[in-house]
Amino acid sequence: MKRPNVWLARRKGKNGTHYLVRWIEPDSGKNRGRTFGRLEDARMYQAQLRRDFETNSYFSPVRITYGEWVERHLENMANSPDVDVSPKTVAGHREALAALGRVCQVKSPLDITPKLIKVFRRRQLENGLSARTINKHVSAIRSALSYAVRDEVIPENKLLGQNRLMLRTEQKPPRILEVGELTALMNTATDLRQKLVISLGYYHGLRRAEICYLQWQDVDLEDYRLSVIDREGARTKTRRSRTIALRRETAEIFAKLAPDRVNEFVFVNPGAYYWSVSVWFEQLVRAAGLDPCTLHDLRKTCNTIMQDAGVSQEAAMQVLGHTSAQVNRDHYTGILVEQQRKAINALPSIG
Repeated sequence: MKRPNVWLARRKGKNGTHYLVRWIEPDSGKNRGRTFGRLEDARMYQAQLRRDFETNSYFSPVRITYGEWVERHLENMANSPDVDVSPKTVAGHREALAALGRVCQVKSPLDITPKLIKVFRRRQLENGLSARTINKHVSAIRSALSYAVRDEVIPENKLLGQNRLMLRTEQKPPRILEVGELTALMNTATDLRQKLVISLGYYHGLRRAEICYLQWQDVDLEDYRLSVIDREGARTKTRRSRTIALRRETAEIFAKLAPDRVNEFVFVNPGAYYWSVSVWFEQLVRAAGLDPCTLHDLRKTCNTIMQDAGVSQEAAMQVLGHTSAQVNRDHYTGILVEQQRKAINALPSIG
């Protein structure tokens, strides 16, 4: 049997000595290589390659252009029955991969390396994109490469574990609405379903998808309970179901809407409503004369006011469906103006 064409080379550079494993691919005849910092790691990889060649188990990536891979990847994400992906995630992957191809002229998914991403990041900064947007793009590209490994398009995801690829961003403080702002928002809403959305976001801390995909069977008006169910086609963020107490005001809105129910969903067409709810909520905020805020800010306000009222963090986490106390504390808890005023007024007078 012919000995596999794999060899080891030593290189010295400014950063010290490194070791290069090189080989000839059996099907394409192309010269490939991989660099290691330790000789032991290089020898182990060299031995593994020789075994793979001898047993015909060497992984040879699918020959595909970057454009063809992007099209296939997006189609698989949208239509694959074994992967539950939201349209928003698909759109995020499409935007990020299109930007990478446009900015860096990528020829193949095999070309996507940490070095290329650093070039992409720098050029996007020069184009005026925010660090937060660039980080979203990098995260989507990294996720797409994990799909590519699963589909045997590339042998490994070189972006995994590369945390330094993410730019530092200033943490934005939570936008917490005052009680007067919430009242103005509720009074400005004229449609019952709009009032229900506000009530579910503020009193119960539900996420947008959890609101839009609610079914009538999840609402118990007798025992005042609300079930947030993780089900096929409407997954919760944590992939967990929870049951929470139903506020009386919210139950009254449900009761008024119940006689006009059309199908099993509280919001008849949840998929379309998911995208329209943010638009009308923004318009409602402007009509109420409030500073800009989002539907998700109602969830943050819910958490903050509960904890300001002395509710334990554990109880707040159960209501909101959080699994991490740190997430609850760092991203969903703000400081109310009244709380600041109380702290300031506690200082002794010096006038």
